[in-house]
Amino acid sequence: MNAEEFNSLHPVGTPVFAYPVCRPEDCPNDPRLVTRTRSKAERLGGHTDVVWVDGYSSCIAFTHIDVVSEDEWAAAKEAEAVAAAEKAAKEAADCRRRIYVDGKGDGWIDLSIDPVTGERELTGITNPWKVASAEEVRADTGGLTEIGRCW
Repeated sequence: MNAEEFNSLHPVGTPVFAYPVCRPEDCPNDPRLVTRTRSKAERLGGHTDVVWVDGYSSCIAFTHIDVVSEDEWAAAKEAEAVAAAEKAAKEAADCRRRIYVDGKGDGWIDLSIDPVTGERELTGITNPWKVASAEEVRADTGGLTEIGRCW
């Protein structure tokens, strides 16, 4: 199918499963996006038919898109919500300290949880007198990535 055929069959907003990295039959642990198209399809560089989808900043080749029914899409969204809730419950029960690297390469460790807001309070590893919430660190440095956990 080429971009013109895709556009004649599937309007913008069509529900799809998108595989930005690798298809599941080749790489079963790679992410799947349960999303919708956000553009008309087009030919990229004269050789690859692509479409843009919600929640992803780059285009995705047709070989990595599966058009699905509204029912399949809704069921997949519900399954994602259940999985996210289960993951959040496991995360909340994990009492280990999180270790982070911020957007500038500095290390942070969480030493407490604010009893009022429930936010993790981080302390700088190289500057232990610097204390901030995870959101403050993320905003000030452009990023915050968990790199490990310890007791």
